[in-house]
Amino acid sequence: MKSQNKTSSPPYLASRKPLSVFHLLLSAFCFFPFFATAQPLTLSECHEKTEKNHPLIQQLDLIDLSEKYNLQNASRAWIPQLQLYGKASLQTDAPSLSVPPPINLSVEVPKDQYQAYLQLNQIIWDGGQIRSAKKTIQAASQVQRKQNEVDIYALRARINDLFFGIILYDSQIEQLKVNLQELQRNLDKVANFVELGFANESDMDAVRVEQISAEQSVIQLVTMREAFVAMLGAFMGEELAPDVALQKPEIITIQESNNRLELQLFDISIEAQKIQNMQITAKNMPKIGFFLQGGFARPGLNMFDVDGKLYAIGGVQLNWGFGNLYTLKNEKRIIENNIHNIELSRQLFLLNQSIQTKQQRAIAEQYRKILASDDEIIRMRENIYRASLAKTEHGTMSVTDLMRDLNMEHAARAQKIVHEVQYLKALYDLKNLYNN
Repeated sequence: MKSQNKTSSPPYLASRKPLSVFHLLLSAFCFFPFFATAQPLTLSECHEKTEKNHPLIQQLDLIDLSEKYNLQNASRAWIPQLQLYGKASLQTDAPSLSVPPPINLSVEVPKDQYQAYLQLNQIIWDGGQIRSAKKTIQAASQVQRKQNEVDIYALRARINDLFFGIILYDSQIEQLKVNLQELQRNLDKVANFVELGFANESDMDAVRVEQISAEQSVIQLVTMREAFVAMLGAFMGEELAPDVALQKPEIITIQESNNRLELQLFDISIEAQKIQNMQITAKNMPKIGFFLQGGFARPGLNMFDVDGKLYAIGGVQLNWGFGNLYTLKNEKRIIENNIHNIELSRQLFLLNQSIQTKQQRAIAEQYRKILASDDEIIRMRENIYRASLAKTEHGTMSVTDLMRDLNMEHAARAQKIVHEVQYLKALYDLKNLYNN
């Protein structure tokens, strides 16, 4: 290659000196996640804080309060019920009695009549209606709680996406840091070649282009990482520092025991329907109670007493309505239909879960097999790059071809990083599908 004039050294020779202030600041900014001194945040901590912070968790308190008030209202049916009645009437005719002498008695009931009284009713036996009503309230609240837990648990998949996304960005940034160091070493070597006349400015350009491209990639990754950290913090209900460190999860063994909350929800929903069936039966049972009535009436209990009188009545009463018997059979059929629908929903859920778990296992197995060959690809790419570097030093290979082989080695390492994170995420997504 043609020797360069040393009196007018190209600006690229500055690359032999320490990095510029811009590069130092960029490096310090880009690689801050790896110097964080705070305790690394774990995936389980992210799940726990997200579930505690989510607005749905506040709904649990509302469900508890609603259940408490409804149970209190149901229990108050045992409290004696006091009712006030009043009536005034004018009628066209009224009973009368006339007895001739010698008794000589004449009684006529007034046509304007008045009555006002208080009546106290107390249930003695209600056929189990109050008890079944309270069980229905408790069962409905339990269904609401479990549905709430299911909705909150669904957030775990989103947290997994964000968490492993940050882990992936961290790994890629770390790899780019290594790449930049290697590029700087190559730039120093090419700068020496330029001084010796074995290389020209275009060779320096080939290395600098790769440096700038790598720096741009780092900026993009750091920006995306900050966005993911901000979203993760929003879910957790706290403002996470941009340099927050995450603890990379370990490879786990998946247990196939199915602990999904939806299965518990199906069981609770069926039990709630059975309790409603008991309430329908209790609703059609007779009710027994006693009553006490006291008031003022004209005429009084003695209808021939035309003057107003205070009076009192007490006794036991039976109340048995037969109108509900007409709809009893259909109401029970509706309950049976609801239970059947819940069972069908359970079967559909299990079918979809089985399909998802098989698919997720296939994905995890795919990445496991790919990872087994990644090291071999990297080893061969390293050998190719070393050979290319030796050829370049001896002048039998261009710097452009050297950069191509270096990029191929970097790409192989980057692919391994992606595969590792994808494999981990596939395992934890599978764990999430089983809830174990």
